Amino acid sequence: SDLNMNNTALHRLLLILLLLNFWVSADETDWDAGIHNTEKLSFQVEGFVAGFEVPWGMAFMPDERMLVTDQIGDLWVVSSDGKDKVKVSGQIPAVRAKGQGGMMDVEIHPNFINNSYIYLSFSDIFENKSHTVLVRAKLVDNKLIDTKTIFKADEKYYTKKSHHFGSRILFDDEGYLFFCVGDRGDRDQAQSLAMPNGKMYRLNDDGSIPIDNPFYNTEGSIKSIWSYGHRNPQGLALHPISREIWEAEHGPKGGDEINIVSKGHNYGWPVITYGRNYSGTIISEYTHKEGMDQPVFHWTPSIAVCGITFYKGNKFPEWNNNLLATSLKFERLHRVEMDGLNMVKDEIIYEAGSRVRDVEIGPDGLIYVALEDPGRIVRLLPYQK
Repeated sequence: SDLNMNNTALHRLLLILLLLNFWVSADETDWDAGIHNTEKLSFQVEGFVAGFEVPWGMAFMPDERMLVTDQIGDLWVVSSDGKDKVKVSGQIPAVRAKGQGGMMDVEIHPNFINNSYIYLSFSDIFENKSHTVLVRAKLVDNKLIDTKTIFKADEKYYTKKSHHFGSRILFDDEGYLFFCVGDRGDRDQAQSLAMPNGKMYRLNDDGSIPIDNPFYNTEGSIKSIWSYGHRNPQGLALHPISREIWEAEHGPKGGDEINIVSKGHNYGWPVITYGRNYSGTIISEYTHKEGMDQPVFHWTPSIAVCGITFYKGNKFPEWNNNLLATSLKFERLHRVEMDGLNMVKDEIIYEAGSRVRDVEIGPDGLIYVALEDPGRIVRLLPYQK
């Protein structure tokens, strides 16, 4: 009898311990909803700064403050801890914030600490039409001064269409400025060197055109073109080892591309593509054609790839040199592992639950991710159990 009672008590104790373990585990899961386990590491998501409509682009300044563009037409300076943000005033360009247009990317000059130059891309307004424009300005005491337009297409190419503006801004190691424009919905223009749409451009930092650009001496061509045959590029990044320029562009229904952008090369749109029209009809029967570059890899079906960057830092060493790519459509952040030019892993590391617009690596080695609806920026931190 005593033995039976002891066994019963022991069983009850074991049951209680099991239930307590379950409850603790459940509480940890619920409380730590921001903990994400991936193949190589675990990380925690924390809010950094909120209060945007659509945070489109991010850039860090030498003092670790962050510049953030809001698609509705604003530019913000965010403190390094994310606790304060100030709307930049002064000579802010007027934008046509309609459809995919508005205030888009922001980048700082490589010598920003001495010259205070920043660069903005946006959809300009002209007679209720628009096109992608690039300006340079000085940021002084949270004000823009000396704003200068350094890229603007002929106004005859402005259109009422509100999609495929591009655009990202990138400086290479030699100090050249790269800047991309989408096909603006006129896909055939991407193949014409005389038309501004569907192109990657290379400029000097003041907007002048380098004389060794590939089409500088080609009659009838736009001298600032670096590459062509692009649909809607919205991601640019320098590879941390090769220092090549990697570009992400939206395909149609299928065929989101990651390309290595090379001088004078043709990336094929719309002559070759892995995608179809949204209706399902064929755009082209060809995925390959002589004289047209293949993507490094493509997503079919499309993920609606936007901002990209390579991880380089000491907070997530397991991810060094991996490509981080955003997905607007599926609201995710991807980690892409490469072996040379071969993709060996495409891991979804973060299901954000809202459109993922951009990703940047901070000076602290943390990963900053711009999200929509509501517009906010979160950051990923290493997590140790």
